[in-house]
Amino acid sequence: MPSFRFNKAFDIARDVKVFLNSEGGITRGAIANTEQHEDQAESLKNTQRRIPGQRKRLRKKRQELSHIKRELRAAKRGEGKSEQIEQVKRTKKKKQELFWLKNKLRVAKGEPETGALPDFVVIGAPKCGTTFFYHLLSKHPQVVPAVFKEPHYFDLLFDEGTEWYRRCFLPSRQENGRRTITGEGTPGYLFHPRAAERMAEIIPRARLIALLRNPVDRTYSAYHHGARNRQRTRTFEEIVEACFDDPHRKFLSQSIYVDHLVRWSRFFDREQMLVLKSEDFFEHPQGSLKLVLDFLDLPSWEPEASKLSDKRNAGKYERTMDPAVRRRLEEYFEPHNRRLYEYLGEDFGW
Repeated sequence: MPSFRFNKAFDIARDVKVFLNSEGGITRGAIANTEQHEDQAESLKNTQRRIPGQRKRLRKKRQELSHIKRELRAAKRGEGKSEQIEQVKRTKKKKQELFWLKNKLRVAKGEPETGALPDFVVIGAPKCGTTFFYHLLSKHPQVVPAVFKEPHYFDLLFDEGTEWYRRCFLPSRQENGRRTITGEGTPGYLFHPRAAERMAEIIPRARLIALLRNPVDRTYSAYHHGARNRQRTRTFEEIVEACFDDPHRKFLSQSIYVDHLVRWSRFFDREQMLVLKSEDFFEHPQGSLKLVLDFLDLPSWEPEASKLSDKRNAGKYERTMDPAVRRRLEEYFEPHNRRLYEYLGEDFGW
């Protein structure tokens, strides 16, 4: 049986069997058909001729994306929230275009199929290790990552529509005799007042994963994250003091996890949500990962040792938290933590 290969200059090492199978062609053991082979060879040549143009478009999209990212950084330094959201939309749109162009080059088969909706979503919380967790889980052979970890569909970009959201994911496929799954991780979903309701409308059977970190540490980390992005003009102590005067301010209320989980429980069954303690994941990622694989019905898998090293965005602070402020925050969160433990049936020891 004749064999064809893509030109290595185009960096697509696919033999004819893969190509023909993806096009619904030859099956194992089939009798050779000369006309069919000639048609398939011509189709392959046409595909190869399209690849240089696709690569040129890919380079152009990368340049456009780089320009938009610079604009987004400038917008974040400004005050206009609407301007920032528009820049986020533009950036994600360009990333989607790059994503599908790369996929077309990878499989070399014309227009892409409609993407799958996610099987799982990491809903939060911010500054709790979700980035490290998501990228580790995405290394599993049955997990196909999204175009970007944080689509922000259910909080910022819901008006873009379901088809836009689908384009954040590749179609499902068979791998090792099992269907692959896909998912995303936007930690702001946990806090958003409408994210749970919207998600229940679009992906009601999705599995949800929440990572929760000591609320005092999470609050301090969130402050420094905002400061690095030039969104904080006051000191941590000043903001905390203002929040004590107005306990409804979201800066502290975001770390009252039980209130957010209760809201999510109105739209999703408890069996659909897995809540992990971030500190356990940081110290023993393999143990937490096993819980997740069981939760997602994925086969056992052990990542390479180098992938298990703690690569979370720990951040570096110019100074540690004032001990008096820490004690005051611990006292503030203590009753809310007790409610959380009662809700989960587990004491996280914060």
